[in-house]
Amino acid sequence: MTDLHTEKDEKKQLRWRYYIDRKFQNVFILRFSAIVLLVVAFTLGILWMIRENPYPLLSEEGGVLISMSTEQTLSCQSADGAIIQMGVPGRIFNAFDLYWVPIVFVSSINLVLLVVFGLFYSHSMAGPVHNMRKTLQEMAEGGPVRPIRIRRGDQFQELVDDINTLIEKRVK
Repeated sequence: MTDLHTEKDEKKQLRWRYYIDRKFQNVFILRFSAIVLLVVAFTLGILWMIRENPYPLLSEEGGVLISMSTEQTLSCQSADGAIIQMGVPGRIFNAFDLYWVPIVFVSSINLVLLVVFGLFYSHSMAGPVHNMRKTLQEMAEGGPVRPIRIRRGDQFQELVDDINTLIEKRVK
């Protein structure tokens, strides 16, 4: 009775342990972290390029840009009698108006990259799982006993090796 109770406790504990296969999970986390870091670097690069534009978009003092009309001017007379002409203020832009298009563009590219990366990387996991299930189902239905084969570079190589060892020792 104690063995059964201990086994249940171990299964319950294992269910809450998220870090199970260190090698696989480390590689998975590192790859997605690399994507996130590339996204950050790409976004910062685009914003830096906008900032370094030879035509300054924003003044040092504030985050507002006002477009001036060149067709209409205001004339003012200074205290010394000189006449000063300046353009009529037009549309007022804030930083969001200037940066939202590049940010949406960069984010869209990042989304496409993540989807493509996720598709290819998940394929290296889903393919072997599908192959294992299919082979095991065929054997369970009375098909020939044969080892499970997956492509080199796919995930779960160790699991397939363990299942093949089990098949070799127990079934044949």
